[in-house]
Amino acid sequence: MTTSRMTVRLLSALTLTLTGVCAHAGLDEPVARIAQDQLAFKSAPARVTHAAAFDRHELLTTDGVNVHEFVGRNGRVFAVTFNGPAMPDLKVLLGGRFNEYAAAVHPSPSTHKVYTHSSRTLELSIVKLPRGFAGSAFVPGAIPAGVTARDLQ
Repeated sequence: MTTSRMTVRLLSALTLTLTGVCAHAGLDEPVARIAQDQLAFKSAPARVTHAAAFDRHELLTTDGVNVHEFVGRNGRVFAVTFNGPAMPDLKVLLGGRFNEYAAAVHPSPSTHKVYTHSSRTLELSIVKLPRGFAGSAFVPGAIPAGVTARDLQ
């Protein structure tokens, strides 16, 4: 193998490694980074559904979790929802908002089935279901005009 081909392969492998570890499209992050979530979740390419005020990107993780990322016309993720048999990686879903969640979460009794967090920068709800988890998170003030919680499913 020539040196230039080895260099190209090494750079390609390094790029995949770095993008899979470092960057994920979370809340209030650019839509272009949703491809990083596909890598993180080992998902097939996202199915995109277009609505008047947003696009919904649907991913299915290898754990069987259905993830929806909602992107406004400004190109930023304003909400995420999930539902499935396992808890998805919240670090990926919440992006830069994860630290706020991690600082706010408190240990709770094992019977606690609902977790909510509300602040001016993050609204989060996670429900423990009999056979899995469901949840949603959004950035207050970033939801496009005319869009309701019912639209975010």
